[in-house]
Amino acid sequence: MKKLVYVLVFSVFLGTQILAIDIGFKLSLYRILFLFMLYLFGIQFLNNDSRLRFYPRKLSSTYTSFYFIWLLYSLMSIAWSESLTGWIRANIFIGIGVFSIVFIHLFVKEKKDVLRLFQSVVAGVTLHILLGLSELITGNYFWASDHFMTKYRPGSRNILTRIPISIYPNENDYATMLLMGSFFILFLFRHARNVYVKTAYLGLWLCCFWLIYQTDSRANLLAFFIGMGAMTLVYFAKVITQRGFFIALGGLTGAGAVLLVVSASLRGQVVAILQLIAGRVEFDGSSNHERVNLIKNGFYFLKNSFGFGVGAGNIEHYMKTKSILPTDGISNMHNWWMEILTGYGVLIFVIYLLVYISMIRKAYQYYRYSEDAFIRKASLSIIGYLAAFTLSSISSASNIINEWQWVVFGVIIAFFSYCESLGIQKKVVEAEKNIRRTSWIVTH
Repeated sequence: MKKLVYVLVFSVFLGTQILAIDIGFKLSLYRILFLFMLYLFGIQFLNNDSRLRFYPRKLSSTYTSFYFIWLLYSLMSIAWSESLTGWIRANIFIGIGVFSIVFIHLFVKEKKDVLRLFQSVVAGVTLHILLGLSELITGNYFWASDHFMTKYRPGSRNILTRIPISIYPNENDYATMLLMGSFFILFLFRHARNVYVKTAYLGLWLCCFWLIYQTDSRANLLAFFIGMGAMTLVYFAKVITQRGFFIALGGLTGAGAVLLVVSASLRGQVVAILQLIAGRVEFDGSSNHERVNLIKNGFYFLKNSFGFGVGAGNIEHYMKTKSILPTDGISNMHNWWMEILTGYGVLIFVIYLLVYISMIRKAYQYYRYSEDAFIRKASLSIIGYLAAFTLSSISSASNIINEWQWVVFGVIIAFFSYCESLGIQKKVVEAEKNIRRTSWIVTH
């Protein structure tokens, strides 16, 4: 099953464009493997296979349990969903995503397994790096839509002005995937011992960053620096003093102020966004207007649903039929956090937020207290990605249908499970008790 898990992780990056079968709908290699693994899982479950051990007291199991709760709530939302088609579609993606997380969590146990998972992710990302580079160099786009080709006309551009998308529908989805890949590649670069392998990973990482830059996806570019900044702060946490922190913060604030004074375009964008949020200007069909109005409509729908959400896959239906503010025909939320809140309600959103914060906290604890170089390096990259994802997640139209994101969070949970199996969680608790005890002695 482990080898099937590795292939499953890699295959999710092939999407429905590469090695997919058209049977009225696209049956991708990932979905075929998922169905096969679901069949094998069912047999093992019926036979009470000892490999299907689930430890409810483990924090990683709590994370997986939350995804099951999310799935159950999503299924229950049929009671108040207005669009049955949207409900079915959303639950198919959530169901496949949740069970993929379960498979990865259950069948990955050892260090070498976790490393293979990271390598499988990077192998998939590498494929898209090569496709993106090919598009920039040749101007040939094999999977681009007519809308994209008409809008950007890559044939009339050069390598420095073309926008790569690989197999994705737009540059934002492509950049979101590359952003995730950059942190996994960075981990493998730091973990590698052979100088040639290190050089290869460094080259991949630089290409990854360049392609993100070429997409002109502002959210993902800013998220990249947020993630790298988070990694830097954690890495130097032991040597950064309170005074040094405030000096650095003051320096960054001062630099930002200088940029606002010097750059009229940047200043204009900031002012425009503030005015949009405050509702002081009229709708003119710009991207910022659309996103702000989508959010405002989302809160309106949430209020009318009494906090339960509009139901799985129903946001688009509500945007098309019940919007109070214009969105220029855009019906997807374009904001992961609002997508969860508006679609699945306050309860699921709050629990998801707590789980997400807990993941960042656990990764930091594993980095801080573990003596294993592998765990420390992996934890640092996970911290970087989770910090970056907070902003990157608002770039795509919808993340529910981004199958690779479910798989990547399954990989992260499997890593946490591996750390717990080594007893690191117990060491973390003991270390924190010692810190609190020392602080009490000092203060008293």
